[in-house]
This record gives sequence, structure tokens and C-alpha cells, in this order.
Amino acid sequence: MGSIISEILSGYKKALDISQNEYEKLYTERAKNAKEFYDTFFSELIKDCSHFADSSKQRQIKRLVEHIFKSDEVKFAAIDGTCYKDRLGDYMVFFGGSYGIRGSIHFEGEPPKVKYEKWSSEQDVSMVAYVPVPFAELNDVSEEQFVLKPDEEKVNLLSIHTQIMQLAEIYLIYDLMKASSLRPKFILWDQTMSGILASNDIGTDNIEMIGLVHNGRKLNIGDVLIAYSHPYNRELGVPSTKKFRLYNYVLSRLFQESPLQISKLVSEIDIDEKEFLRRINKLYLKSFPDDEPIIKKEGDYLHLNDLYRDSWPYTLSLFDKFCEKLFKNKDQRVLMYETKEHDDIRKRWMSPNDLRFLISVGMRAIIEEAWKHDILLIGITKDSSARYLSRNYLGCMRYLKQYEFEDVLLPWTDRSFLEIIPLGDDNLNAPWTTIEYDSAFMTLHLEDINGPIRGVQGKVVNTERIIVKSLAQFYLKRDRHHPLMGHVIFIDRLLMPSFERERFETVQINEHYLGKVKPVTFCNNENENHVQDVTIYLLNILTRNLYPEVIGYPDPLHKADWGAKTLYKKVKFMIDSSGVTLRTRPLNKTFRRIRDEIRRI
Repeated sequence: MGSIISEILSGYKKALDISQNEYEKLYTERAKNAKEFYDTFFSELIKDCSHFADSSKQRQIKRLVEHIFKSDEVKFAAIDGTCYKDRLGDYMVFFGGSYGIRGSIHFEGEPPKVKYEKWSSEQDVSMVAYVPVPFAELNDVSEEQFVLKPDEEKVNLLSIHTQIMQLAEIYLIYDLMKASSLRPKFILWDQTMSGILASNDIGTDNIEMIGLVHNGRKLNIGDVLIAYSHPYNRELGVPSTKKFRLYNYVLSRLFQESPLQISKLVSEIDIDEKEFLRRINKLYLKSFPDDEPIIKKEGDYLHLNDLYRDSWPYTLSLFDKFCEKLFKNKDQRVLMYETKEHDDIRKRWMSPNDLRFLISVGMRAIIEEAWKHDILLIGITKDSSARYLSRNYLGCMRYLKQYEFEDVLLPWTDRSFLEIIPLGDDNLNAPWTTIEYDSAFMTLHLEDINGPIRGVQGKVVNTERIIVKSLAQFYLKRDRHHPLMGHVIFIDRLLMPSFERERFETVQINEHYLGKVKPVTFCNNENENHVQDVTIYLLNILTRNLYPEVIGYPDPLHKADWGAKTLYKKVKFMIDSSGVTLRTRPLNKTFRRIRDEIRRI
């Protein structure tokens, strides 16, 4: 027996050694490719921001800070979330929450001072919800005892804790933005904002809460379509005129001006009139049996139906009221609502898709609030295997003849590629960052090296000119033979139309399948990008490098992570110990009570 185990272990070690040697060989080859690619081309896309230490540059960047934030004091907040689920007897308990840290950066002296502020006892430092759900209600959405429903018609609540966490984070940000006395001008969020927008944007057929009654009327498909058409911003040209969900642009124009001449819209968009009408027909045709169409077509004119004039405020109030009940009042009953089925009214649990719709509404709400109050909203993530920069962005830009470079095999992810760069360029110092690129490139790619450019499933493209992405490194020490480095982090930044509407360029992608897509481009490090400079400057101030586990990571987000983990530990203990309550009410007591009630009858 011993010899067999020994053979198994030695065989496993041999397999590991072979795999490790092969990996090191491949990595070495690709690292050499990365060095050559950087020297011949990619260095033009890297911005060395270590000159922030220069006194003249500091004065210049401080003037930019005061211009953007209208003050020499910048209030900031950092948001992180946590979630948990556990089985207690015949129940599943779901928990999701978020935690916020706030403070301010004072620029009146040198160096700038960071001051953290405590929350008062009346203020919500966190948003927390815990939802105990009996197993009897986890699967079945039908009262039909002898009918087996297919899997897609069962409510899957097993991942609902992650949606509750995301919703808690969004609502905490929304709550801070709406409170004038607490409103920060700079918000850090431990999430990829572009990813949340894309992953929670589900079709109307999958939203089961359509028909829910709020404020005396039902939520209908028209409300959902109008909500999805947001955010609106004329200065950025959002929504855009691309073919995917072209009706978003039409809705935004009709909310500005109604009626609108069809021939005028067709000319603006540069599209065939028949194709235009086909792409927006769900707005003026009845999409739901009991609903009015959103727009009315009369001859060559489109009119906005007055019934939908207040649709967006209505949907926002639904989001606000739902989150207030769930996170502030801790009322889990808000997750249940009544629907009409087979001429009968019955209750059902919200599905994860319902929560995804609310997350989508919340994301659009905080984007518009940030634009309204000139708030710099930043999403930061530490870990990702994404290749949006090295594959999607560079591939598309070369196809559009904006860049010229030779094909080369780079390391497997953007992060592994960029973390090689400081090893080959001894003159590069922290902080440094890539140029920013539009998050629409997450969904744009080449199907072949010779084109064309396509979206996800051919046509799906994120709305351009909302969020830009970059990667940056904030810790790099070269006083040893091998430099000490923090990880490269991923940054999502919401564009600020008040300061950027005329400060960036766009590149036009004109494909028959996509229409005209115009993402933001800062083609190289010579292009001015003042808001990115301010962002890196502020993040560098907030990156203290005090804790080895988060070297090169903003300190406020680390503190928010601490708070979220403390919240997690306390709530986890509470949930785990609540099993005692269930054990004091065993099912046999319920059986006896039912028996006694039957006998009394």
C-alpha cells in the first residue's frame, strides 16, 4: 500500500515539475515579447506620473483640483461590500451589505493632508439586509401541487446574496450623493462599474416584477425600456446613435422635444427610414397586453405618450423605496410581491433578475447624480484576468489604422503584461498609468485579424462615452537589485461632462452591423487628459503603503474593506447562532400544534 501511495505522490510531483517548467518557458518567451512590444510601440501609451513630486507640477495639478472641485478641500468616500449565505435547518439565510468610509484631502499646505471623519450616530455608515427564506419557498413559484414546473420557471435564490451586496453598495453611494450635507466630491468603489452595467442589463422578458404595483400604478414594460435608455447627457451625446437599442437615443430626444419629425431623426442618425422604424417599433407598437405604447406615430411625426412623461422619476422612486425598506428598515417582506396568475393573486419572491433590474436602475441613478453634482466616481478592482486593453482595444485601434504594430504573443492578461514593463524600463517610476480607453471596447472585438469589428453576439455594444478604463501602479521601489512592486490595479472612471465635453476625441467605427459607434480615445500619452491626471494624483495621495497585503492600493478602500469584513463577522455570528432559535422550535412541535388545531375543528 505504501509503495502505491509513494508512486502516486512522485507521479504528481513529476507532473507538477513538467507543468511548471513549461509555464516558465512560455512566460519567459512572452516576457521578452512584451519588452520588445513596449520599446517599439506600447511606451507611447504609458504615462509616467512620478513628476507629481515636482513643485511646479504640484502647483499646476492643485489648480486643476480647485477648478474641478471648486475648493482646496476634497471630500471623499470609499465603499466596499460583503455577502454571506448559510443553511439553517429548513431555511436558507442570505446576507448582503456595504460599508462606507469618508474623509477629506486638504490642499492648503504641503504635503496635502488626509483626514478621516467619523459618522454621527444618526447617519447610515452601512446598508445591510438579511433574508431568511424557507426551503419550501426557494424552488416553487406555483401553487399547483401536482404539476412539475421546468427549471427556468423556478425561482433561483441561491446567488441572491451577491445581488443584495451590489444593490447595497449602489444604494449607499446613491444615499450619499442625495444628502447635500454628506455629499462627497470623490467616490472610490471596490467594483468595476462598466462590468456591473453590462452584466445586469437583462432583457424585459426576464424581469418578473413587471406588473408590480407601486404608488398606485403598475410597473410596465414601457417603464423598463425608459429606465434602460438612461443615463442621458447631451454634452456627451449619451445615449448614442449606434444601431443596438437605437430606441434609447429616440427616447432621450423625445424627452427633450416632442413631437419629433421622423425624417429629421433619420437624417441625424444617418440611417434608412425603414430600418429606423423597424428598430424602434417596440416603442409605438403595443409590447404588453395592458400597456399603452411609449410613443405615438402620426404621419411623419413621433409623439411621446404623456402617460410616460414621469416614468423615470416613478422608477427611481420604486428603487429608492425598495432599498429604503430592505436596507434601512430591514423589512424582508419587500422582497415579496403580488402578481396575477390564472385569474388569481398570489405572492412570489423576487428573482435574481428582478434584483438585477433594480441594480441597473441604481447604476443609472448614481451616474446621473454624479454628473449633476460634478462628482468624480471611480471604480477600482485588484484582481482580474481581463484582456480588454491588449486584445480588444489594441486590436480594434490597429484595424481602424490609429495604431501600427507587429503581431506578437503577449502575456496572458493585461495585468501580467503590464507588471513586466517596470522590469524592462528602469526609467519608469510610480505612479504610472496607461492611457484611458472607452469601456465600449469591452464589447468590441475583431472576429478576424482583417476585421470586421463586432460586438458581443455580433451586435451588443456597451454605450460609449460614459466610462473610461485604465490600469495603474502606485508602488515601485528600485533601491534593490530586483524592484519591489505593488500589483497593477484596474481603474474605471466616470467621465465628467462639465470638464471634458470638448477635451477628448472620438474614433468612429462605422460597420453595417453596428451602425456608428464613437468611443472616447486618448490615443497616446501626448494627449491632454486633465481629469485622469487629477484622478491619479488623488489616488497617489490616498495610497499610503502602510499594510503589506495591500501595497499600492488606496488606503480608504482598505479601511472600507476592514469595515465590511467586521460587518461580515458580526452578521455571520448572528446568523450562525440563530440556528439555536430554530432548534427551540423543532418541527415535531409544529406537527403537534397542527394536530391539536385539526382536532378542535
